[in-house]
Amino acid sequence: MTVSAYIREGITSLRSTRVRTGLTTLGIIIGVLSITLVMSLGEGAKRTIANQITSLDKGIIIVKPGGVDQQAALSSYNPFSIASTSTLTERDLHSINDLKVTSAAAPLMFINGSVKFNNHTAKYAPIIATSPEFADLLKLKLASGQFVSNETNRDTVVLGHEAALDVLGNDQVRGQVIQVKGRPHTVIGVLDQTMAPINAIGVNLDRSAFINLDDGKSFNQGIAQISQLIMRASNPTTTSQTAAAIDGLLLKNHDGERDFSVIEGKDVAENTNAFYNIIVLITAAVAIVALVVGGIGIMNIMLVSVTERTREVGIRKALGASDRHIFGQFLIEALTMTVVGGIIGLLSAYIIAFFVATFFAFQPALTWEIVGIAMGLAVSVGVIFGLYPALKASRKDPIDALRQYE
Repeated sequence: MTVSAYIREGITSLRSTRVRTGLTTLGIIIGVLSITLVMSLGEGAKRTIANQITSLDKGIIIVKPGGVDQQAALSSYNPFSIASTSTLTERDLHSINDLKVTSAAAPLMFINGSVKFNNHTAKYAPIIATSPEFADLLKLKLASGQFVSNETNRDTVVLGHEAALDVLGNDQVRGQVIQVKGRPHTVIGVLDQTMAPINAIGVNLDRSAFINLDDGKSFNQGIAQISQLIMRASNPTTTSQTAAAIDGLLLKNHDGERDFSVIEGKDVAENTNAFYNIIVLITAAVAIVALVVGGIGIMNIMLVSVTERTREVGIRKALGASDRHIFGQFLIEALTMTVVGGIIGLLSAYIIAFFVATFFAFQPALTWEIVGIAMGLAVSVGVIFGLYPALKASRKDPIDALRQYE
């Protein structure tokens, strides 16, 4: 018998028990859907970061608190950083500017507080105190007004596009007075939508509120608690040398204590990718469990099928079918369920990925590699969990099989 004949027989057999086949295939569908969706979302997030770093041109350098090994997989993520105090200060910023190896440098100081208008509070609006160079470094464009500058009044604020819509209902809000951490601030500008909630600095710029650094210091007893420093090397071709010079300077400022990290733009992407890879692997491992459970279900149903079709096996063997023919038929049936379930899971993941993309402003990446991994796992499950039932069916003695139903 040819493979196509095996497939036709397998499909005919499965059609005779549609409900049972459908319920059995459901485990494979869920497993493949989960693996595909998780991997495509992770790949999409990594591509978003890489594209943003590329769009910022070469030469971007970021300084973060917390000493880390640049070769470590989690180098850009420290689970204790939320509870720790940043050691970056204005002195560090001034020292970097005095070194004259950067064309621009800007601080980021995160302010804990709310953004309100009348009785409405923004659901999520990070307050960021920074300098005018920040907009240039991240290539932010304004939909209206201007960005914070050294000349603007202290109690002024620039809103991200989504923050303006959330707080005030539209993006034509120049001149409106809102409450930033309980203090009146006049809106002087609104950013164009960046559509990049995942970015190099780890902040959703579309939902943020920006004030100047002096204003931010006034919320913290006149002290600049800087969370990050972002800068661009004067000569992009010597970014590594510039980063090394900045590292040495800050090490001197911090009395030899490596409580900071100097990261080049390309390393930000690589480190973020490593972090997402670990998240994807952990989540995919959980999804594989669902796939294995689906495989166990297939083996269970196939064993039931072998028992129910003992007479059929006996008749076929009596008519000349070999063990190989019987083995192939039952294995093809198991593979058919996993392949069909895998295809449905892939299509479902594709649809859900685009639905998810409407909520997260980045595009999931459903690559051929991801499709291959998901389908490869599905086929492997079919082979592994279909082998025993197929062997059991092929080894039945035709005389015993026919005698069982006398």
